[in-house]
Amino acid sequence: MTAPRALRGLLLLGRDPVYAVHLPMFGPPYDFQAILRVTPSTPTYDSARSRFGTSAVFTVRPETEVLLKDLEPGAEFPGELYFGRFDRDGDSLGPLSVRVSHLVHARPLDAPDTDPPDSGLTGADPTDPAYVVFGDEDRLFLTRRLTVPPDFDQTLTALVVDGEVREGWTVTLPGRRGDLMSRPRPGEQITTADGTQLQILAEVYLETDDLAR
Repeated sequence: MTAPRALRGLLLLGRDPVYAVHLPMFGPPYDFQAILRVTPSTPTYDSARSRFGTSAVFTVRPETEVLLKDLEPGAEFPGELYFGRFDRDGDSLGPLSVRVSHLVHARPLDAPDTDPPDSGLTGADPTDPAYVVFGDEDRLFLTRRLTVPPDFDQTLTALVVDGEVREGWTVTLPGRRGDLMSRPRPGEQITTADGTQLQILAEVYLETDDLAR
């Protein structure tokens, strides 16, 4: 029997609102992508984010088992906040509980065909790299939609130059290779399949080792 999918750790982004992105792996029980709008329990994160800026890496390690199926609005769980990666050389900033306000996106990695009809992927070329968009036009984030191992996790900040975006929508980048060296980079302007133009500001997060196999 397969173990239920559970949170491994979260990357925190933004200030108002605050978003949490699951740090996945391809093996169970961490084999899913999820983006949540959340409310931290203390001002520690907001103060640290204000001090270190938009591109600093902050992560949360849950202190109890948190299952994907339980990530509903109002759910709350205790954790520990880190400046940097919680499982590497990050510095602990103390306890912090996370309350879920809204589930923006969730997708098991072994079920690529489960996207709803309004996901933005209708008619998209499955070989084109894809990114889930969240935030708003003034503070936009893009997280790479994972495919099969080996792959890489990437989260970017961007501005809308022309067109519209919708929170939770998946945008594809036609004609672009999906390998690490061809990934979108800061300073680049990209055009999505629907013609929306985005200016990449910063690469907040990049991870290869977790998704190598």
